[in-house]
Amino acid sequence: MKTIEFENSVPLKKRVLRDEVKNYLLEVILTGKYRPGDRLVETQIAKELGVSQAPVREAIRDLEQMGILETEPYKGTYVRKFSVRDLKNVYDVRAELEGLAIRTAVKEMGEEEIAALEEVTEQMLACAGDLKKQIPLDIAFHEIIVKASRNGILEKIWYSVSIPYWTYLGTYYYRYDMAHLVKRHLPILEAIRKRDAGKAEELMRLHFLELKDMLEEK
Repeated sequence: MKTIEFENSVPLKKRVLRDEVKNYLLEVILTGKYRPGDRLVETQIAKELGVSQAPVREAIRDLEQMGILETEPYKGTYVRKFSVRDLKNVYDVRAELEGLAIRTAVKEMGEEEIAALEEVTEQMLACAGDLKKQIPLDIAFHEIIVKASRNGILEKIWYSVSIPYWTYLGTYYYRYDMAHLVKRHLPILEAIRKRDAGKAEELMRLHFLELKDMLEEK
């Protein structure tokens, strides 16, 4: 295990919200700068970001609840080590949860939401392979669909367990063909345009189950 060194970090505003700290930590973890087993030092993070320890402590607590970090008594907080089985489980859950979401969303979605999906897809195609840009757009694509389901309970579950971030840990660490991953959104978008709920659900489920199969092939 190595202790994380926050080199070349960009200071945040003094009164930063915990979500800003959380998003920063997520970014450095998702980009692979800090790997499973790396230790996070609360006082060091606060100093490097120019904030008090309170928002850092809260952000770390949030990431623990998400399953990204874990704390061992008297030892500290570390980026959680996860297994291929963990990632497979996430793909299974996303297939079911987002399959349900899109089935309803196709019927409920307005033209503005479809236009937003089209715009996000175009941006993903334009930056395919640039993980720092592509992953937030990918999350946005699925987020639009989840919100369009008008199912508050489903949306709450989706956010509370931070399913997208767990999945994208796999994206970074197992290095899929990112251009191919972007293009796999196109048939989903087409099914939404045609208001074909059954086809959209089938494609969404397949979207995640195929990723699960890719893990099994490695």
